[in-house]
Amino acid sequence: MRRPTVTLIWLSDNFGELTIALKRVVSIDGEPLFSSSTMPEVTAAVSSLSHGLRGELSVTGAYASGNEEREDWDIGTAVEWRAGDYRHDAAINYESHSLDGSAASEEHHVGYGLDFFFREKWFWKNGATWGANDSRAIDQYYSVGSAIGRQLWDTDASALSAESGFLWISEEYNDQSSDSRLTWSWSADYRKILVQSVELFHSHRLLVSVSDVDDSELKADLGLKTPLMENLFTELKLEWLYDNKPALGTKARDSQLTIGVNYSW
Repeated sequence: MRRPTVTLIWLSDNFGELTIALKRVVSIDGEPLFSSSTMPEVTAAVSSLSHGLRGELSVTGAYASGNEEREDWDIGTAVEWRAGDYRHDAAINYESHSLDGSAASEEHHVGYGLDFFFREKWFWKNGATWGANDSRAIDQYYSVGSAIGRQLWDTDASALSAESGFLWISEEYNDQSSDSRLTWSWSADYRKILVQSVELFHSHRLLVSVSDVDDSELKADLGLKTPLMENLFTELKLEWLYDNKPALGTKARDSQLTIGVNYSW
């Protein structure tokens, strides 16, 4: 996701607190923006980055008729809000796939996480998710977890974070069976700006059951975002998942390549 715009906060007697983009400010009280007398105000503006809101919305769709009737949708949104030592993140994803008039295979996911930065780059993460996945015969699932993470770096050009902890997962399958397990988790999130503002991004999560190390799952996303205009991108993404103990009647590996539109703010 893109970093928020650098801003100045002006406490106006008549209008209250006003947020002004730094690029629109020429001078402060007649002084050039980066003179020695205005540096405190500029420093305050830069620090306001830690109180930013940013997010993205991605949409991928396909429709075919004639010899083959096919309809596919993949819609997802993610929002992140940083306030002081706390960082909130929420995500919603919905997928629907149908072929030749068959009932649509759907997948949906809702998640929320809260990071507490107890040191400059170290954070304690707690979160919960709920969802369902027809293609993997999961009627519904939910998870709660806690992890320690490190934001190794986070700049306009690139960012990398990693975290490890424990996640409790409960799954209910279409055949009325269910499974609950405590897992060890390790995940990472990386992005980097390449040539011509093209962005490479990658994320993955490994889950290993504490009671049965042979029960594991690895999910990874890899993709590119190419700018079309301000805040609007073309997104090419490969999603890959491997579960060595899948639900009965399903395969261990899933993969999906999508091309869609991404809006970031």
